[in-house]
Amino acid sequence: MGVVPLSSEWNDDVNENDKLARDVKAWRSKGGFTAESAAKVLGIPKRTYEGIEQGRGFPYPKLLRVALESKNLSLEAMIEVSPHVKKRR
Repeated sequence: MGVVPLSSEWNDDVNENDKLARDVKAWRSKGGFTAESAAKVLGIPKRTYEGIEQGRGFPYPKLLRVALESKNLSLEAMIEVSPHVKKRR
């Protein structure tokens, strides 16, 4: 049957997923995080975080990049601004 060439769109997604994986790994290494603590800081499940590092992608890569670049990133800050978290009084 032969090899079917990848479409450029699919290839771009693969490249973006690989780039995101490299960036996330570098961020975790620089911050000295374990995969579990990195996931907690980002507010995502550990399995999701591990998938990102393995190049499986993330539905919101731009938001993830913003979170990685934020110098004041903290779970508390993310919870504070999240419309999905009930605030304690």
